[in-house]
Order: sequence, then C-alpha cells, then structure tokens
Amino acid sequence: MSVRMAINGRTDMSTFRAIVLLAVNDTEPSEFAFNWYRDYIHRPEFFTVLLYCTEYDHQEIRDASPGRTAKVMKSMAEQKKIIEGKYGHLMEVNEIKGKIRHGPGKPGEAIIKAAVEEGATMIVTGCRGLGKFKRKFLGSVSDYVIHHSPVPVITCRQKP
Repeated sequence: MSVRMAINGRTDMSTFRAIVLLAVNDTEPSEFAFNWYRDYIHRPEFFTVLLYCTEYDHQEIRDASPGRTAKVMKSMAEQKKIIEGKYGHLMEVNEIKGKIRHGPGKPGEAIIKAAVEEGATMIVTGCRGLGKFKRKFLGSVSDYVIHHSPVPVITCRQKP
C-alpha cells in the first residue's frame, strides 16, 4: 500500500477526491461490504480508511485484573493480525490506497468518531440483517451509524 506522505508524517490528502471510511470485522457481511464498495463505489482517487473495532476501551483494560488484561490484549493482537492481514491483502491486490486503523469502544461510536477524525466524506458498513425484534434487544451498529453520522452512510446488506 503506497500512500503519499507529507513532511510531518501525516498522509497528504490533497491528492484524494474523497475519504471513505469502511467499517470492517472478520465476518461475512463485512467482507460483502468491502467487495461491494470495491465493485460499485471505489475510484482510484479515493482514500479508503478501513476501521475495525473492539468492544474494549482503554479504561476497561486498565481496570481489569492482570490475568484478564493479558487475555484481552492477546485477543486484540490476534484480531488485529487477522483483520490487517486479510484486508491489507485485499487492499493491495485491488490497488486500493488507504490505511487500516483500530477503533476502541462501542463500534457505532468508534465509527462516528473515526469518520470525524479522518474527515470522511462517506461511511460504508455491512449489515448482519437482524430482524426488528433482535435489533431492539441486541442493538444494531448500522442503525446507530445511520442515525448519528455527519456524512452519508451506505449500508450493504447481502441478499438472504
């Protein structure tokens, strides 16, 4: 992945027409969203930020017992390796310029926060396709993002 860098080490975004934040994880709906974005939305002049989230935040890790902290850190490192390996490869073979970053905390909130920090012009996310009843009790990341995003959101849903 080659990205033009500015003198201060930050990505030089002046050469990109749009910044797209794509929320990913290690699930089939997430891979579907990535492939849909690649096939229907992505353009060479777009900078793509892939964001993967973990439910843990820094305070939760600090307050945990040493054994629990070690377990959480190991789980996060394994998840990072899987996500960055899988999507880093997909970005490279599809010549998608961008980066992969982590968002701690609740996924919906982390996606909105990262979109603001990155200056995203749109958000793309997958959808598990929960029914109204399950969505009511389990919550829906895509619903949260749609209702709180400062930019347009594309929710990719697989056909059943």
